[in-house]
Amino acid sequence: MTELEEDERFYRDTESIAFPKLDDRQLAMLEPLGTRRTLRRGEMVFRAGQRDLGLTVIISGELEVFESRDGQEQVLSSPGPRDFIGDVAMLMGTAALASARGKAEQSEILQVPAARVRLALAQLPGVSEPMVKAFIMRRQRLKRDREFGGLRILTSDDSSRDANSTIFWTRITSHIG
Repeated sequence: MTELEEDERFYRDTESIAFPKLDDRQLAMLEPLGTRRTLRRGEMVFRAGQRDLGLTVIISGELEVFESRDGQEQVLSSPGPRDFIGDVAMLMGTAALASARGKAEQSEILQVPAARVRLALAQLPGVSEPMVKAFIMRRQRLKRDREFGGLRILTSDDSSRDANSTIFWTRITSHIG
């Protein structure tokens, strides 16, 4: 089996773990922790680089999770009803690696703040087990992705402090690899 065939098999075999659908009971447990929001096509849920993101559950419609690679948008997933967006970074309060927006004409989502997600994971085993498994598997799949750019520094164009950080990081990484 070639390396590419092994990767394809890995992604196929881990799809249901990485992207489980929430059932009625799990949705009912999460509902009181969050706020419903209606999105139109193209409306942003979050952007790459944002921190302390909560959990986004798609109630109806469809979203699009994407990242910019070499100036081009790369669609990572198109979650629909009963899917959720989140990963390990969400639990640690680190920056989002990708952006998400409405894909369907209209979508309804449930947004659960990060602090409440952490509480739910500690107190609601019916929700925590599939979510934690999904978060871990999503991270493993991301690490295996040959096209994933890895660590990126996101800066604003007019920030000299950010520019100095980028120069510092460039000098460090030039010695690493």
